[in-house]
Amino acid sequence: MTAPRPVRPMPPPPPSRPGSVPAARPARPATGAQAPRPQHTKPDPNPMRVVFGLAGLASATALMTAMLPSVTPAQASVVENVDTTTAVGPQPSVLHVTKTVVLQPGQTAPPNSSVVVQPQPTPRVHVKVVTRQSGKP
Repeated sequence: MTAPRPVRPMPPPPPSRPGSVPAARPARPATGAQAPRPQHTKPDPNPMRVVFGLAGLASATALMTAMLPSVTPAQASVVENVDTTTAVGPQPSVLHVTKTVVLQPGQTAPPNSSVVVQPQPTPRVHVKVVTRQSGKP
């Protein structure tokens, strides 16, 4: 029979990161009392309250302005007898009228008129593919 092998102690585990040393835990106080926690100060809400209040006031003002009727004074409807024949002012001498007419096939355009030809749509191409597999188009 062979002799039993001697038992060697296990090596310590490697650190979690190369080159790092595990941090030691702080010792607990001997009396069993916990250390007091530092007080965290809360931020002051008053500046945001002021901002929200001003934004609400501005939006309410905008809504009220949009809903209220205009405050411009109405002009009085005073009828004056004004002679329009003696009024001096630029009078339109020529009124240009553009009239569009669609001509039917066989009709001709009036004399001294410009004719614009309507563009024809591009023809559609239909391709019919017949395959040997199905035998149907």
